This record gives sequence, structure tokens and C-alpha cells, in this order.
Amino acid sequence: MTALLLAFTLMAGAVTIHLLGGILVVMYLSRQIVTDSPRPILQALRILISLFAVLLLLHLMQVAVWALLYWWRIGWDFNTAFYFSTTTYATIGYGDVVPPPEWRLVAVTQGLTGVLMLGWSSALVFAEVMRLFQASNWGAPRSRE
Repeated sequence: MTALLLAFTLMAGAVTIHLLGGILVVMYLSRQIVTDSPRPILQALRILISLFAVLLLLHLMQVAVWALLYWWRIGWDFNTAFYFSTTTYATIGYGDVVPPPEWRLVAVTQGLTGVLMLGWSSALVFAEVMRLFQASNWGAPRSRE
């Protein structure tokens, strides 16, 4: 029961990390969009690479927090804990590192949390692409002057 309570606490921490990081990056990127940019494709590329880098860092922070739990409570070395945490969070699950039976529900909770966080990131990317598309008028009809 203690392990599951820790898992839900870490799930709440993951949501907090993603929410705060997502808000900050969206606020920053919204100031970076220039509607009359001479090179809208390069602007979009720069903004999207920045977004992907920040999202990757946010996910790695969450993976590291889960890894600290495995390191602390299971006793794995940090490299093994981080590897297991990454494959679990991303739902890859190679199966070469397996937690003790009492920690399996924790790993399942991490996997479900990872799926939700990755989906949330996909939604952020989609929203940013749509905002870039609208700001650049790529979809606007061209005049035939």
C-alpha cells in the first residue's frame, strides 16, 4: 500500500512538472511568433525545435524522479533505475529489468502516467503547430496580382 501511495504521489508530481513546464514554454514561445517574419519556415523550425527540447527535458525530469524512487526503495544502482524508469515511462518495457512483485503496480502506474504525459506533449505540439500555421497565413489564399 505504501508503494502505491508513493506511485500516486509521483504521478501528481509528474502532472505538476508537466503543467508548470508546459505553461512556461507556451508563454515563452507565444512571444517568439512574429506574424510578419521574412522566413516563417525557419521561425517555425526554431520554435518547434525549442518546444521539443523543452518537452524532452520535462519528460526526462519525470523519468529521473521515478528512477530516484526505484533507486531509493528497491536498491537498484541509479543507471539501472533510470533505464527501467525510461523504458517503463515510454511503455517500451523490454523486460530485461523487472521490479520485485510488490513494486509491479508502481511500474504500471508509471507506464500509465507516461502514456498520459506523452499524449499531453503531443497535444502541446499540435497546438503550437496550429498557432504557427495561423500566424504565418500559410493557409490563406494567394492573390493573383
